[in-house]
Amino acid sequence: MSDKYNVLINGASGFVGLELIKILSNHKFINLKYLCSRGSIGKSINSFLKNKIKKKLPLISDINKADLNDIDIIFSALPHGEAQLLSNKISPHHILIDLSADFRFSDIKVYEKWYGLKHYAVDNQKHSVYGLSEFARNDIEKSNIISCPGCYPTSAQLALIPLLLNKTIKTSKIIIDSKSGYSGAGKKTADKKLYPNINKNIAAYGVGKHRHMPEIDQGLKLFGKVSGDLKVEFTPHLIPTFRGIVTTIYADLKKNISVKKVHQYLSKFYKNSNFVKVLPFGKFVNTNNVNNTNNCNINVFSGRNKNQLIIVSSIDNLVKGAAGQAVQNMNIRLGLKETVGLE
Repeated sequence: MSDKYNVLINGASGFVGLELIKILSNHKFINLKYLCSRGSIGKSINSFLKNKIKKKLPLISDINKADLNDIDIIFSALPHGEAQLLSNKISPHHILIDLSADFRFSDIKVYEKWYGLKHYAVDNQKHSVYGLSEFARNDIEKSNIISCPGCYPTSAQLALIPLLLNKTIKTSKIIIDSKSGYSGAGKKTADKKLYPNINKNIAAYGVGKHRHMPEIDQGLKLFGKVSGDLKVEFTPHLIPTFRGIVTTIYADLKKNISVKKVHQYLSKFYKNSNFVKVLPFGKFVNTNNVNNTNNCNINVFSGRNKNQLIIVSSIDNLVKGAAGQAVQNMNIRLGLKETVGLE
């Protein structure tokens, strides 16, 4: 094999696709061979970027005209329903890293119910892996279809899973409140619905029925080893900033344990993590410290009521919540250092 892996990005002109390009154009083991999109064929990708990439990149092209035999890795950053169809057209040697929900669920019926789409790649789904990087390394190393978690589930699961593994919190009532920059709604939605009002509006959406709810449930049960009752409420909000997520989680402690002890446990759990950082006790979490990085910052606080724990996490929804985690998963799959291209 050559010194570099050839990569195709499908959906290159969207928010996540552009973030992938920014990261991978500086990755020493990657050659960006094709940048594909449904529109803007023949245009330079720099026409979509405020900070131009000086490195010479291919013009935007149609994936149907790409020579896939020359490709090692495909990133799919298109809407839900597209990657599953693509998975039926590629060869077994290709590594497909999907940023939609197409391969996130072990139960196809859950996907079809919550996303309103039929799944046409059931056999491929059986061989895919849910790529929450910090908890799925062994499976990622062996899979050629890697499904990247959603941005909200990433921020919630990284904060909650260690506490579930340690049986620190009760599972009967977990409340997750997330605020995200408007890029989390996707470029198409942002362009059409949000830009006229984004500087003067904060809005909750998908209340009680957001599609990330079953994904959060599945991840917490799988990685947190929850076999009994799990009741989670999740409400997301869009706020007038482009990127960044702050997730605030409310849970009840199982036993009479101090929040300082919880902080010590979390700090020890993530001590050797490349990207997940537990902040010094008492320090507040914000988006400025994680934006444009693949980091997740976490801290814990005491609630007003006895035994109530408040966990706060923050990520960049476009990096750790999307493109950065996708590259982290690629690095794991290729046997590279997880931090390559993400330093």
